[in-house]
Amino acid sequence: MTSTTTPQLSRQGERPAGRPPIPAGAGINTLKLDIEVTRDELASTLDDLFATFNPRVQIRSHPTFFIGLFLAIAGGAAGIAVLLTRRRGRAR
Repeated sequence: MTSTTTPQLSRQGERPAGRPPIPAGAGINTLKLDIEVTRDELASTLDDLFATFNPRVQIRSHPTFFIGLFLAIAGGAAGIAVLLTRRRGRAR
């Protein structure tokens, strides 16, 4: 990524690096369009953020990892069950 495509953090009141400034005599249609573009950018960012933390999306995106994780958890549970049953068998 380059700095021209990635908006940089800016000071309060300044626009992100990827967006041109609003002209001084901008009309209401220009302002509405700018608000609509900003709303679309925010919606896209929130969609990406929520998809990152959504388990269903992650499982669909990385099935091999989650199969391995499931098998590891199942193997660990089986190992614990075997250890517990052996200890109970020796105690008798």
